[in-house]
Amino acid sequence: METNIYNNYRIIITIGNMASAIDSLQSTSLKIRNTRKGLGISQKELADRLGLSQSTIARLESDIEDLNPSYKNVYAVVSALEATAARNSNSRILEKTAADIMHRKIVYVTPDDTIGRAVKIIKDYDFPQIPVLNRKLEEVGTVRQKRLLSIATDYPEKISTTKIRDIIEPSLPQVSKYTEVSKIKLMLDNFDAVLVMDKGKVVGIITIYDILKMV
Repeated sequence: METNIYNNYRIIITIGNMASAIDSLQSTSLKIRNTRKGLGISQKELADRLGLSQSTIARLESDIEDLNPSYKNVYAVVSALEATAARNSNSRILEKTAADIMHRKIVYVTPDDTIGRAVKIIKDYDFPQIPVLNRKLEEVGTVRQKRLLSIATDYPEKISTTKIRDIIEPSLPQVSKYTEVSKIKLMLDNFDAVLVMDKGKVVGIITIYDILKMV
């Protein structure tokens, strides 16, 4: 049995960054209409997505009190609008550039640092890897957590004397600060991080977390 929306029900509609408490049918109607228009969706397009008639959408947006719709229908309309808003938001995220989301403060080691310093950084920050940069902030390579763990456990006496230059691994992927997040996301499917370059120097670093926190 479907439940109709009456004054003794209160619906919370959240669409994108918009959230409102729906205390009446008329405010529900207004929210649906304004949100649909804001997303650039026609009544026919919304109706087709939901398997409803365009006239039903039109009445939901204008004569909702006379229509007295079921909660299920209103929920379906709101959910469709919310999904569209989410897709639009994701699209905007992927259109951002590396410069928009990168960390400008880079934690790194130099080739002349000891393994002990790298181990301390790994313990403090729990990074899966650390970039190796020279004094000019040019990338030299990478040291990875697993490699450091292996040395620290098998040869603890070498931690304070062995230099990073002796255990450097291949570099992380590099992108310019103008690279779109959509391209960086593909790189992060296979790497823990990417370095952002400008004029041959490392100016930032991006991890998958930096993309996830924007969603």
